[in-house]
Amino acid sequence: MPRSNGYMTNLKKTSDTFCPLLFQHLATHPHGGVTHCCIADHRNALSSARDNNYYYNLNTDTIYETFNSKSFQTARLESLQGKKPKACLRCFDEEEKDIESKRLAEIKNYPEFTIDKARYITSNDGTIANIQFDFIELRLGNVCNVKCRTCNPASSSKWYEDYDKLRKRLNFNITDYDNIEGTNWPDKNDFWDNLFEHCSNIKTFYINGGEPTLNKLHFKFLDKLALAGKTNVKLWYNINMTFLNEKIIDIWRKFDNVKISCSIDDLEERNHYIRYPTNWDDVMKNFLRLKKENFELDITQTISFMNYLNLDKFYDFFHNKYGVHIHHNFVYDPLFLSPSVLPEKLKNKARKKFENMFNKQILDNLTILAKDDNTKFFKRALSYTYHLDNIRNQKFTDYFPEFSKYIK
Repeated sequence: MPRSNGYMTNLKKTSDTFCPLLFQHLATHPHGGVTHCCIADHRNALSSARDNNYYYNLNTDTIYETFNSKSFQTARLESLQGKKPKACLRCFDEEEKDIESKRLAEIKNYPEFTIDKARYITSNDGTIANIQFDFIELRLGNVCNVKCRTCNPASSSKWYEDYDKLRKRLNFNITDYDNIEGTNWPDKNDFWDNLFEHCSNIKTFYINGGEPTLNKLHFKFLDKLALAGKTNVKLWYNINMTFLNEKIIDIWRKFDNVKISCSIDDLEERNHYIRYPTNWDDVMKNFLRLKKENFELDITQTISFMNYLNLDKFYDFFHNKYGVHIHHNFVYDPLFLSPSVLPEKLKNKARKKFENMFNKQILDNLTILAKDDNTKFFKRALSYTYHLDNIRNQKFTDYFPEFSKYIK
């Protein structure tokens, strides 16, 4: 089929910087913003959909306007021309460390979406006239019923009160969320109608929150997809395991490929502390309920300085006992909650334990991603934890006694 006038021509045959996500992926965020992908560099809105100083937002702008912003046009052209988009440097940095980056993983996930296809649908200025997504990532606002310690008001409505108190007690600055744009875009029928127009080629929905099981409109959207015969798409959820009923499961059963990633960070009371105020009995009841279904089930464990030393016990419980794969999601922001802030003595202690539990690939990932020396922020981590304990009437060392000698 001949290439239409105005579409990408005269580019070199291959590109070591090509990423399919820039051409067929919608990555939304709870406040309605859109970025190149979920791990692209969000600092200073580097990966945000914007035209100079205008930031597109799904509360007010269409998907077409957002996806064809100047920042997206530029990133697409750079990706096709062998240049590294500034917002995408994390992937290239990981590749230099022999870690499979998200870019490389998504090239494997969507092998049919080649660089030639990307060039064919992309105009010379980087716009895409007929947007049809293969992969849509929905973070459905910030409505949530828990307030995890590694979270914030941008992703959990339950966090507002505690966060306001916390900022007043700390002697260092933390992110200001007072000016978050409206998070009600997932509650608008217009958004879901607009989204449906771009789903002719859809293969995967990744659905997160907030807590997505609390959003009713997206379940109506799934029913609409099923009525349209699009039951072969993959539904991939990340849920906090606190809100699950038969009505939700009945909707999921309409689709051929459903994956549920359970957000669980530690065991029993330690999980209650980190993912406050999650009840462990509820988590396990819902986990065992899902294991009875013909769904793909895994664990997404967010790794912070708090639970890093317990990763071996967690792995033994969920992987060795229940045969469930565990995906490790490291905290990068705020940096002082990262496992990289741990004293070297504790990191070495963890590595010795991990050597008896994990294969080389997992061991390397767990140690490489925590090896950066940010121990100067460890006191900040403890200060943050101490003041949040006072607000929530908890005590860190009651749940994590291994830190007792570091607490004064």
